[in-house]
This record gives sequence, C-alpha cells and structure tokens, in this order.
Amino acid sequence: MVKELRRIDNEERRRSCFRKRRPTLFTMARDISEEFGAHVAVVAFSPTGEAHAFGGPTVDSVLRTHLPADGAPPHPPFPSLDAAAETAGQAAARVAGMRRDGEETKALVAKEWARVAATREKVKAAQATAQKKNWWEVDAEALGEEELPVFIRALELLKSDVKGRVDVVTSARLPLPCREKQQQ
Repeated sequence: MVKELRRIDNEERRRSCFRKRRPTLFTMARDISEEFGAHVAVVAFSPTGEAHAFGGPTVDSVLRTHLPADGAPPHPPFPSLDAAAETAGQAAARVAGMRRDGEETKALVAKEWARVAATREKVKAAQATAQKKNWWEVDAEALGEEELPVFIRALELLKSDVKGRVDVVTSARLPLPCREKQQQ
C-alpha cells in the first residue's frame, strides 16, 4: 500500500502533524545509527521555519565528514590538523567512550546500592539482637569494616535532618522583630 504524500493546507493541522512525526523521524534515525553504526544527520524544518536536528554521533561531525566547506574534496587525502574538525569516526569513538563510561557508572551505582542494602540488613539484625528500638542506637562494634562508612554516613544524614527540623521549629517560635516593637 502506497500512501500519496501531499502538502497539508491547513496550517494548524500541518503544525500538529509535524509535532507528532518529528520525534518518530528522530527515533528512526537514532535506531539506524545505534543498530548499524551508521553516521546519520537529520534536519527537519518546522512549518514556522524552526530547524530541529538529530545527529548520530553528532550533526556537526557528519556534516564535516560528508559536506566539507568551500568546495574542498569530500575526503581530503591527509587528515585535518585542526583539532576542532572532528570527523564522524572520531565523534563515534568519543560517543562510544561516553556510553562505556555511563555503563561503568551504572555498574558502580548498582554495586553501591547493594552495599547500602547489605549494611541496612546488618544494622537491622544488630538492632534486633541488641533489642534496640532505633537503628541509630546499634553498637558500632557489631558492624564490620565494610558497613561502618555507610553507617557513619547514615548517622550524619540523620544528624543533618534533625538539625534542620530543630532550626525550623526554633525559627517558628522566635518572635519577629516587628511584632516585638508593636507589643511594647
């Protein structure tokens, strides 16, 4: 089934159609770039003349690689000495490095959350063993070296939270200077 493409005459319908289809177009371009490692640049102009762009790895790098300025040959015989002129391959490598860093960070965060959860369980067990009502009353000697930094950080956060609440209550009780003068 082939659908005929024709201009939408109604201005509001044209804007609405653009708003709905632009994200799909950019998603398809991103998928092609990620799935096949293709260098993709898409520029779409809205009915109001606004330019919207997507590039995989970046629009600038794709354009520098395939559309050089001033009529120079598309692929120069020697690599550019200008550090700012990043080619699509260089940008792809940079983006891949950033993705790798992101994945490493996610793994570190997951590991830290697991450590915090394990510490929480150990503190709860120590609390039950010592028959303490509150977790902060747990004897630090019952915890291992790995749990102490997490426990100390939790105590610091508790202290900060309590101090903040005390400050709020104290400031709510203090009479305002203008009210003191009116009462005298």
